[in-house]
Amino acid sequence: MDNSKIKTIFISLSSPAVFRNLFFFPGSFFEQVKKNLKESDDYRIILLMSSHYQKKYGVFFEKVLPELNGKLIIETADISIKKNLWQRFFYFFYSYLIYTGTTKLMATMGTRPDEPPAGGKWYLAFLKILIARTFGNSKFIKLKIVPYLFLRIFKERSFKVFFEKYQPDLIFATHLYGWPDAQLIAEAKRQKVKTIGMPAGWDHLDKYFLPFHTDILLAQSEQVKEVAIKYQAYQSAEIVVTGYPHFDFISRQNYLMPREEILKSLGFPAEAKIVLYVSGSAYCPDEPDIIERILKWADEGKFGFDVRVVIRPYQGGRSKDKEFDQQKFDHFHSHPRVAFYQREFWGDLEKSNYFMNILAHADVVISVYSTMVLEAAVLDRPLMAIGFDGYQKRPFARSIRRFGEFEHFQDVLKTGALKTAYNFEELFGYLNTYLKDPRLDGEARKLLREKVCGRLDGLASQRISQIIF
Repeated sequence: MDNSKIKTIFISLSSPAVFRNLFFFPGSFFEQVKKNLKESDDYRIILLMSSHYQKKYGVFFEKVLPELNGKLIIETADISIKKNLWQRFFYFFYSYLIYTGTTKLMATMGTRPDEPPAGGKWYLAFLKILIARTFGNSKFIKLKIVPYLFLRIFKERSFKVFFEKYQPDLIFATHLYGWPDAQLIAEAKRQKVKTIGMPAGWDHLDKYFLPFHTDILLAQSEQVKEVAIKYQAYQSAEIVVTGYPHFDFISRQNYLMPREEILKSLGFPAEAKIVLYVSGSAYCPDEPDIIERILKWADEGKFGFDVRVVIRPYQGGRSKDKEFDQQKFDHFHSHPRVAFYQREFWGDLEKSNYFMNILAHADVVISVYSTMVLEAAVLDRPLMAIGFDGYQKRPFARSIRRFGEFEHFQDVLKTGALKTAYNFEELFGYLNTYLKDPRLDGEARKLLREKVCGRLDGLASQRISQIIF
């Protein structure tokens, strides 16, 4: 292969969400990439990942390397997150050029009840607001000064060796919120290489300001596009709305199994009703109170149905969060009405198929302000959230109620598709109503799909591939 005549594309893989979004499911963006590489000698792909992700996903790629005849190359780059004093100061400054409901939650209250805020000390909130309300109003600062200073303050160039080795024509940064992708885009700016970027999640662009614009931003939905314009200072002409690529897999529903088979696999009788409870982990220590009360109502026959609960403990974040969740729900393992789904499913097709069947056949989905709300909405499942702390009465800064501040969730709440219970009476009322008629609020869920879930035609991955190539 004559490397001088082909176009070289760098693609980053720096988050499990990216692997979910773009690589592993049937019909994925990566399958489109393989098809293009097999049919044309005009392109080659350099896949950049850390040694951690190389170890985690290496086997997946090793299976396809031989059939691509050198057109797919994997390179490992470990990017340090350590920053000196001036770098930390500048990082603080540009991060708080926006201050949203999500920023407020993370910077002043934090997401875990037993730890300080992730964004720093709460007493710095005034300074953060001041930065956003003054410097943050200037597009010149956001679009000119911040990128200019970033390139001079952050002088580490871990990706430089790959740019010199491969001379890329295009960079596809798939996790804009991640530090490795910021460094990758920085090198592309230094070397004047075209960039395409995409947030790995729907909740990334409303947290903190990002230091660079890519030449094209791929937004999964109109909602994400609006957030990019409002908070990240993008112009509409710089953005292409693609749809959520992993919703291609969910919306096709060719993985569906008979309901009776799923109930049997869970150890439930064929006539049972399923409540799927998606945990918020360390964010929500009082969740056992909620589940305990639902099971009590079920045992007393108050729903008029044989109600069973599937608990999906928290899968993301740190190992101690997962340990907290497991311990939190330990005493439910012996309950005859409870089944657990404890495996990480995205990244394993068999596990993903199985969990999507649980989700598709759930009669009600209870999720504490998580992305599972969107996935359940795609499948038109009745949606509930918990807005109170069980038997506790915690201060707002440590209450589950604080998650209503999430900026990206405001559009969900406006549709009326997510019923939030603020006490046990409302919890029973909403749950009982949905169990009797899951079609209720169907129009609100349709609105949620239209406003927040993006295009559900199964072609998002193809659109992304067409834009890249």
